[in-house]
Amino acid sequence: MARIVIKKSSYFHNLDLLSKKAGGKDKLMAVIKDNAYGHGLELMAQLASEFGISKAAVKTLEEALHVEQFFKEVLILADHPPTELYSQNISFAVHSFEFLKKFPKKSNIHLNIDTGMHRNGVGMSELKDVLIYIKENALNLKGIFTHFRSADDFNSELFWQQENWKKAKKESLVILKELEMKRPFFHSCNSSALLRSKGGIEDDFARCGIATYGYTHIDKNIATFDLQPVMSLYVNRLSTRVLKKGQKVGYGGVHLAQNDKIISTYDIGYGDGFFRYDGLGDLAIANGQKILGRVSMDSLCIEGDRDEICLFNDVNNLSAYFNTITYEILTKLMPWIKREVE
Repeated sequence: MARIVIKKSSYFHNLDLLSKKAGGKDKLMAVIKDNAYGHGLELMAQLASEFGISKAAVKTLEEALHVEQFFKEVLILADHPPTELYSQNISFAVHSFEFLKKFPKKSNIHLNIDTGMHRNGVGMSELKDVLIYIKENALNLKGIFTHFRSADDFNSELFWQQENWKKAKKESLVILKELEMKRPFFHSCNSSALLRSKGGIEDDFARCGIATYGYTHIDKNIATFDLQPVMSLYVNRLSTRVLKKGQKVGYGGVHLAQNDKIISTYDIGYGDGFFRYDGLGDLAIANGQKILGRVSMDSLCIEGDRDEICLFNDVNNLSAYFNTITYEILTKLMPWIKREVE
C-alpha cells in the first residue's frame, strides 16, 4: 500500500529554526489544522509535543479533542461556537461580534481583530463594545490576534499591516485597563512573518504552519531559508507489463510508446488525493522519471518494475506544475494513507 513517511529530524530542524526566530519554544504555536497539512494530526501533535511545543492550533473541535492531551493550549481556528464547555486548554477563535454572541458563558476565546486582511475579525470601531460584551458575559479572553495577508510578497504591505497591528494592540491594552480586564496573549505572526523577523518578536507567540513542514512561499528576492521538507510519499507496484512500440497506455491513450519498454502501475491516484495529471507535458517523480499517461482514480504508470518508488520528497515541483501552492498538494492527501515516522 502507498505510505507517507514523516522525517522526524527534518520536522525538529524546522521547529528549532522557527523557535529560535520567535525567541524560544514557548513562543511558538504549531499549526496542525487540516490533518496537520496532510501529515497526520495525532502523529504530528506527538512529535511537536516531544520537541517541547506547548501550544497548537487546529481547525475544528473534533481535531482539538484528538490532540488536547499533548498541549497546554489548543486554539480552534475555524469552527462554530460550541453548545457546551470543554477543557480549559481548548479555546475558540472569534471572528465577528455576531459570532461572539453565540458562545456560552465562561468559554475560552481568542479575539480576531481585522488589521487589513478583511476576511475575518472585528473592526477597530467596535473593539470597545466587543470587549465590554466579553466582560459582561463572563467570557474568558485568553488571546487577541490578527492575520497577515501579504507576508510572502515583495512589497510593503506587511509593514503597513504590522503598523495597524501595533495600533490595535495599543488600543486594546488601553480598553482592557479601563475595564479592569486581565491582559490576554497577543499573537499575529504566521510562518512568513516570523521568518522575515530579525529575531525575537514583540508578541507573546507566533502561529506557524507551512514552515514547520519545510516550505515557504516568501518571494526569493526577500530571502531564502534553510527549511527541510518533512513528508515523502511512497507508492507500491500493482502490476507490470511490456508496453510495445506504438501501444498507448491509460485513459485516452495519451502516452504513446516510442519503443518497447517495461511499465508498472502503482497504487495512488486522484481518489487518494494526488493531483489528476492529464498526461500532457512532463511530470517527474522524485528520481526524475516521468509519469506515463493520465493519473487514474486509484493508480498511475511509471517505467520500470521496482516494487516501491518515492513519488515525491519535496512538493515544490508539483505545486509549480499544477500552478498552485505547496499547501494544496499536501492537504489533499487522504487520511487513510498510512503515515509513519522515520
